[in-house]
Formats: sequence, structure tokens, C-alpha cells
Amino acid sequence: MPGLGHCKLCELEDFGDPELRELIRDVYASDREHFGEPDFPRGREYRKYWEVAMTLRSFGAYGALRDDAEVLGVGAGHEATIYWLTQKVNRVVATDLYRTEDEWSELDSGAEMLTDPGRYWDGPWNPDRLEVLHMSALELEFEDESFDAVFSSSSIEHFGEFAEIRRAVEDIYRVLRPGGVAGLSTEFRLEGPGIGWPGLLRFDEPELRALLLDGLWWDPATPLDTTISERALSAPVLMQDALADIEAGVRGWSQYPHIVLRDGDYVWTSVHLALVKSRQTAAEWRRRTPELPPKPTPAWRKRLGAARARLLRR
Repeated sequence: MPGLGHCKLCELEDFGDPELRELIRDVYASDREHFGEPDFPRGREYRKYWEVAMTLRSFGAYGALRDDAEVLGVGAGHEATIYWLTQKVNRVVATDLYRTEDEWSELDSGAEMLTDPGRYWDGPWNPDRLEVLHMSALELEFEDESFDAVFSSSSIEHFGEFAEIRRAVEDIYRVLRPGGVAGLSTEFRLEGPGIGWPGLLRFDEPELRALLLDGLWWDPATPLDTTISERALSAPVLMQDALADIEAGVRGWSQYPHIVLRDGDYVWTSVHLALVKSRQTAAEWRRRTPELPPKPTPAWRKRLGAARARLLRR
């Protein structure tokens, strides 16, 4: 029987996978202790736990968890991945718009990360191996092939329109070393009238493939599986309830599993892809790219505009 893939939707059943479960218990040891539940994360199934553990699992499987490795986080905020990796690799570079004040940074990042990253973490970590930079995902200020691994979890959907997100993805590809691995998680749309609007996009399978795979010389570590069980779909969390939990400021969520969300006509969950880069260089990719079919940017802009118009008419 095949094991848990690296490119798939978040499933309730995944939390029973021994390797993924132990990673969640290790990374989120402080949550395990706080909730006092010996079978954690059972009963506390949360898609962010899954996203982080899926990325770290793929890094381990494809050789990025080693003493000399350098890892980049894009739209990294102050998530657990950053701190856990400082114990496993030589250098972690966390980038985000840390100095920008908006609705997203209030929840996931802040200027204090630049001066006191330890304030956001109550577990073990190595501050000597962390560098935090205010930097746009659309213009990663690094040389080609600078990192052995790159991660971005539930961030790219906030980078703007489809074309802007694609630009960020191409820059992630550019800075990744040949043979390196990218662990990318984003929103997968199960139901809904369209891709969304700039700043909050949710992708179906064709959109996800156009965004992450078309014209880029990296391959999914395992085949992309977009199936999801009826069990996972049976108890969606209403977006207004999730927002109320955030406003209440209580650790954890009032409803579990916290895997599938619903907001009006939209139903979505997380998807993770581990992408292994070709041994060819970014320079060669740029040289050859004009030979490839054009990227579908104009069509996606048209589709995005139509989706926004439908939403405004509602």
C-alpha cells in the first residue's frame, strides 16, 4: 500500500500517519503540553499543523535537513517552520513584509520579528542560525541558486493577482539550487464561483497547475492527488466562527477538525506540493523559456476580472 504522498490535499486521515503525527508532536510540543492531551494531535486536527509537517517531511525525504543546508522562507511570518529548522540546518532566512501594516500582518507577522523573533516562539530554537529580512516575495533579493530548500505555507494566495503570484513562484524557482526542494502550501478551492480576488485567491486543480507547474523545471515529488474524503468534508468550519475565535484570542480553536472552511459559496482546504528542481540552472531555464508556450497570464486576468464582477453583483 503506498504511503502518504507529498502533493495532496489536507485529509483528516493524514493525522494518523505515524511520520506526520510525530513531526506535528515535535514541532508543536508546546501546544501538546498546553492542551495536555497524550494523543495530540488527535482531536486537535488543524490544517496549519499539517502544512508545516508536510513541508518538513518533504525536506527530510529530499535531503534538505542537513547541517550545511540553507533554507528560505517566503511570506514566512513567524510560523513554527522557521524555528524548528534552526535546529536542523545551517541557516534559515525568513522573509516577509514585516514592516508593512495591514490586516494580514496583524495576524501573521510584525515588525518585532526583525528585532526580537524569540517573542513569537516558546519552544527550542537556535537564534544564531536565523536571519529575518523585510522583503517582498515578488522581488527576492538573492542570487540564483542560493538555497537548498524554500518553503511558503498559506502565503502565496495573499500576494496579489494571479500574475503577481506567478512572478513570486518563478522567483522561488530561481533562487532554489538545482536538485533542491520547495515545500509550498496554499488554498485549494473545493467549491466556489471563481478564483477569488487579489489578496485572497483560492485555486482549483487547473489553476494550481498553471500557477506552480507550467513552464517551470521542477517536478512534483509524488503525483498530485486532489481527492478528499467525505469524512473530511463532513464538518466544515464556518469562516465567521474562525474569525470569532481569532478575535477571542484563545489558544486553539472552538471547533475541530479545523481542516475544511466555508465562507458563503466558497469551500476550501489546504494543498501541499513538494517540488524537486531540475539539475539545470536558472540561467538555462531563462534562456530556454522563450521557446516554451506563453504563460496563461492574460486568460487568468480575464477570468479573475469576471469572478470579481460576479462577486460585486451579489
